[in-house]
Amino acid sequence: MTRTAPIKLFQFPRMFATPNVSPFCCKLETWLRIAGIPYEVVDTTDPRKGPKGKVPFIDEDGRRMGDSTLIIEHLKRTRGVDPDAHLDAGQRATTVLVQRTIEEHYAFIVLYTHFIRDAGWQHMQATLQGVPAVLRPLVLPLVRGHMRKALNMQGTLRHSDAEIMEAAQRDWQAILSLASEPFFFGAEPATVDATLFGALATTLFTPVPSPIRGFLEGQPWVVAYAARMRDRYFPELAARG
Repeated sequence: MTRTAPIKLFQFPRMFATPNVSPFCCKLETWLRIAGIPYEVVDTTDPRKGPKGKVPFIDEDGRRMGDSTLIIEHLKRTRGVDPDAHLDAGQRATTVLVQRTIEEHYAFIVLYTHFIRDAGWQHMQATLQGVPAVLRPLVLPLVRGHMRKALNMQGTLRHSDAEIMEAAQRDWQAILSLASEPFFFGAEPATVDATLFGALATTLFTPVPSPIRGFLEGQPWVVAYAARMRDRYFPELAARG
């Protein structure tokens, strides 16, 4: 099949000095830039439009696909581009472990710090500005309540704030103990760098304060790495940082 149009990448509109407040949206767009695959962004505030009911998702030649990891694996197979081709078996295993730590644990903590803690909500409710003004007093509490329910069912919200902050710090201590430079596995970027940057960008480049952000800002490798990734792959945003 001859492709004449770039992939359409559906994701939340950009805010602040980060590619996206969603770690998953930021991850996928970063990966597309690492892989050099052309795309165009389509802003959406309604994840229900996606085939899995969440963002990001893509439209490729009229076919929609959801889930950032499945999209990446699909594009590796069909586009003949694999940023992970240089990794050995141990590095590939580490990639899976880092991804699971970030996406199956830390991502829920980001939801907590950004949308449940009052210090985050005062900034992040701006992401819902697409809701008509007359409906916001009703809709915003409902959305936040839905997030609370989801986090309670998942388990994060069953812990104290201090316990959640400590758990996140342990996540990052484990991840950072494995990191090289300039990229996670050394000289060349890989998928793990897109995953890692997605989590760091929403933590460091949004105005949301938290003990986690304070911890990460105290790690020289993290500060240099996040800036390096943004400068290289999103130079249009670097000046806004």
